Amino acid sequence: MNTLLEKNARLNLLGPPLKKIQYLIPIPVLVVAVIGWFIPDFWKTGLFTLFSLPLLCLGGVVREIMRLRILKRRLPAELYQETVLKVGRASMIGYFVPVLLFYVGYLFPQYSGVAFAMILIWVLVITLFVSKLNATAKQLDPAFVTMREIEQYRKPGN
Repeated sequence: MNTLLEKNARLNLLGPPLKKIQYLIPIPVLVVAVIGWFIPDFWKTGLFTLFSLPLLCLGGVVREIMRLRILKRRLPAELYQETVLKVGRASMIGYFVPVLLFYVGYLFPQYSGVAFAMILIWVLVITLFVSKLNATAKQLDPAFVTMREIEQYRKPGN
């Protein structure tokens, strides 16, 4: 019962600030996409794909850094070091590798199919790794709340 109360308390404490930054990335990217819609030949040049993927990944890293800063202030240092920081670092690395593979596929067109396959494999690997880290964190601290739980959090009464 204490674990459930602690988990609920963490969701109440962490949910609102992290839910606010969850929209930090999609809104600027949508604005850029709408602006790009009105520039002639923007889509045909391939500039949008070269521009958007790194922008999305960089935005994801910035969002992860902001999450880590909020969590560092609101969680005990030991819990933060053992769980949240590891998950955050893995997520940030997970954002950078697809950009690197994308540019390798772009610079060496003969390897673009291989680069695309590696991106898909990488996404699967990093997803499984982050899930494993979250499971380990739940074993260390049964009241640990994952980012998915925080993002799905609804305020009481809503």
